[in-house]
Amino acid sequence: MAQELQRKGIHLIGLIVPIVYSFTEQRTIIGIVGILTLIALLIELLKWLSPSFLDLFVRIFSPMLRPQERKGGITGATYYLIGSFVCVFVFDKTLAIVCICFLILGDLFAAIIGKQWGRTKLISQKSLEGSLACFAVCALIALLMKIHPIIALTGAAVATLIELFPLGLDDNVAMPLISGVVMHLMINNWQF
Repeated sequence: MAQELQRKGIHLIGLIVPIVYSFTEQRTIIGIVGILTLIALLIELLKWLSPSFLDLFVRIFSPMLRPQERKGGITGATYYLIGSFVCVFVFDKTLAIVCICFLILGDLFAAIIGKQWGRTKLISQKSLEGSLACFAVCALIALLMKIHPIIALTGAAVATLIELFPLGLDDNVAMPLISGVVMHLMINNWQF
């Protein structure tokens, strides 16, 4: 449990993207996150092509890696960068920031609350308490960013469901993108 919480704590580093984006233009953040994503993808390719590089990578980052990542699987950090890049490329600034914060903070609080106080197990060892924490944090983020309350609550619910249910697509990509698409469609197609 301590290792997973440490790993989730590292998620806070990901807040750099939405913080920097709030002070820059879209093309600047696309460039920054694009370069970081390319570097991450290059590292993933090197891990795949070179067993010795994979061994070195695992030795350096072992405490932060999940078992499948130690065997050469794509890291959560790479998925985070892909999800963030697509968000800043596709969504408007406010929505991109909200979606990336859903991933970082919603997922973090789901893990912390779920591991510490989660008693009502739902799916794959995830708990009702963790899911409620995810929803509350995501809703708060969207509301603080002045997203319409109905859209904010819907986006938070979608993000929470994606965090809860295994979709076959890493939640570091699925959570911000699917919740973002739902909110984007609501913003652009309904009058509130």
